Amino acid sequence: MTKVLHVLCVLLAACPAALAEVRQADGSSGRLEFSAVQAGATFTGAFKRFQVKLDFDPSNTAQGNLDVTVETPSIDTQDAERDEILRSRDFFWTEQHPQAVFHAARFEPDGAGWRAPGELTIRGVKNPAVVHFTLALAGAATAMKGSASLHRLAFGLGQGDWASTEWVGDEVEVRFELTLR
Repeated sequence: MTKVLHVLCVLLAACPAALAEVRQADGSSGRLEFSAVQAGATFTGAFKRFQVKLDFDPSNTAQGNLDVTVETPSIDTQDAERDEILRSRDFFWTEQHPQAVFHAARFEPDGAGWRAPGELTIRGVKNPAVVHFTLALAGAATAMKGSASLHRLAFGLGQGDWASTEWVGDEVEVRFELTLR
C-alpha cells in the first residue's frame, strides 16, 4: 500500500493528505465549456456561473464526493439567438429548471487521472454520467482539468422539432479547467 501511495504522490505532485481537504471552485476560478454540432458545424459554449465542491482522498477512493451545480441561465455560446433558444422550454427551460446538478460519491483510477461515476440531473431528468479528471497541486490551490460526454436527448434537451438530430447533434462534450481552493 505504501508503494501505491508513493506512486499517487508522484503522479499528483503531493501527498494524499494534502488532497483530502474539501476544495471548491466557481465561475471566477475556472472554465466550464461544452461543444456540440449544429447544422453540421461544431460550436462551443460555456456556463458562466457554477459551483464545484471536491471532497477527495486518493488513499480512500470509495468515499468522497464531487458536487457540481451549474446555473443554466448563465449559458453563453456567443450567439444571442442560440442562447435564447437554449434557455427556452425546448432545451434547458431555465425558468423551470435554473440548475443542472452532478453528484458522484466515489472515484476510480483512470490512467494518469481519475473517473467519478455519478448522476447528472438536467431539466429534472437524472441519468448516469462519468467525469474524467486529473489533479495537480500548486501550493494551496489544486488544478483540476477534465471532461465528460453526454447525450442531450437523454435529458430532454431538445423538444418538438429540436428532438431530431437533423440540425442539432445528440452528443455533447463537456470540458473544464478549474483552480480549486
